[in-house]
Amino acid sequence: MLAGCAQQLVARGWQVVLPSRTRPLMADDGPGRAARASISQGHRPTWIRADWTKPHELASEVEDELQGRAVNLLVAWVHDSYRAGVLNAVQRLLAEGAPVVEVHTCTPVPDPVLPNPTQQVLLGHFAHDASQRTSRAVLEAVERALEGRAPSLHYEDAR
Repeated sequence: MLAGCAQQLVARGWQVVLPSRTRPLMADDGPGRAARASISQGHRPTWIRADWTKPHELASEVEDELQGRAVNLLVAWVHDSYRAGVLNAVQRLLAEGAPVVEVHTCTPVPDPVLPNPTQQVLLGHFAHDASQRTSRAVLEAVERALEGRAPSLHYEDAR
């Protein structure tokens, strides 16, 4: 659902790491694969298999992929039952003051977990074009975060 957002960030020169349970079609095969040369030039995001029940292992794999570079932006869409554990585990990877964008699909929207400035997006239900609308809504929140706007909650629906 965030493929469009990830593609836009890659096109802008960001190195994008996509922890996910399944490999997104747009991503390479993960850490240590032949696509790394292409990724280092910003052509494709890197997929890392995410096991949300093991957040510290996930954070370590992301850290290995980043080769010591700090994360300058975090976009997180993690199921509520794993959210706090995952966000707390990756917090050590964030650059000081790095903005966070959290994506939610149900209310009530919880308070941010991390002390970093956080934009939150609440997605409504889309009858059609869900992937594009989702990516657009999240990318708009990313823009607000990168502009340093005050943390806030934004609601996006099909209307």
